[in-house]
Amino acid sequence: MIRLQGKYRLTFPVTPGEVQFKGYGSDVEATTSITLDSLNRYTGRKAKSIAFEFLLPGDPENPLVEVEGYQGPREWLAGLDRLSHAEVLLTIDELNLAWNVLIGPCEGKFSGINGSFRGTIEFPIYIKSDFVSWSNSKQVLQPSKVITKQTSKRANTTGKKAKKKVSLIEPVVQEQQKQKISQKLTGFTP
Repeated sequence: MIRLQGKYRLTFPVTPGEVQFKGYGSDVEATTSITLDSLNRYTGRKAKSIAFEFLLPGDPENPLVEVEGYQGPREWLAGLDRLSHAEVLLTIDELNLAWNVLIGPCEGKFSGINGSFRGTIEFPIYIKSDFVSWSNSKQVLQPSKVITKQTSKRANTTGKKAKKKVSLIEPVVQEQQKQKISQKLTGFTP
């Protein structure tokens, strides 16, 4: 069973008999650093795309259909159209393999009494390559700034009075501490 999973899930109703891995071989990958040094390295052997022929039976009750809820080739192709132009996960259950791919060219034609669709499809392997761009303009290099203005307190226009601050020390004890401090200051000569 071959399944595509992205924003929507789409399963091929009939498992193809053969899957082709195209572009299988070694490549030289060139990397350029920000200091403009170039580095060439051999990448591992990997496929560039996956392709196969498929059948979409015109009759949803066809015994070849392996998927519940299959509605027919037109609806299936409409679902494929919704998934195109986005990265999807291609899973092949029989081979226990999965890749991130893009939906490539899909060609085929309707044939037969029930309007079955026979076609070929190719899925280029999606390789995420982030290119970091930079600029020497001041605007890009400066961190963003948040400008705020201080506002003055609003005048009390409600007529309410502020709560008095409550001291945790008793007034008698406060008076004694004030006297001790003033005595120390009078006896202090610099």
